[in-house]
Amino acid sequence: MFISKNSKLKVWFDAIGLAWHQTTFKVWLVICTLGVVVGLLLGVGMTQLVLLVAIACIGWGMEVANTAMETLLDIVHPKYSPKVKVVKDAFAAVPIFVFSSYVISWLILVSPFLFKWLFG
Repeated sequence: MFISKNSKLKVWFDAIGLAWHQTTFKVWLVICTLGVVVGLLLGVGMTQLVLLVAIACIGWGMEVANTAMETLLDIVHPKYSPKVKVVKDAFAAVPIFVFSSYVISWLILVSPFLFKWLFG
């Protein structure tokens, strides 16, 4: 398939390629894939499965945005700067989202069994 030099699809693939070099992106990919597979094996409902996939996609998007911002800041200001550190620290929303998504995913996958165990 031919992808023109300026196409949006090319830009998308470049962004994914940049994020692929980040360990956190790969870890996120493995964990989300496992979550969806476990959901399928446990037979969660379609709504819960769609929610798991949506969480994964939002997380991947946030990770790509985080990688792009950090790369841009490293290019614009290669030396250490307290102002750049503040901007990079502001992107700590990614780990906060990751933690929240683990909790939500755990609730989706475990809550049916937990309620059945607790309430018979």
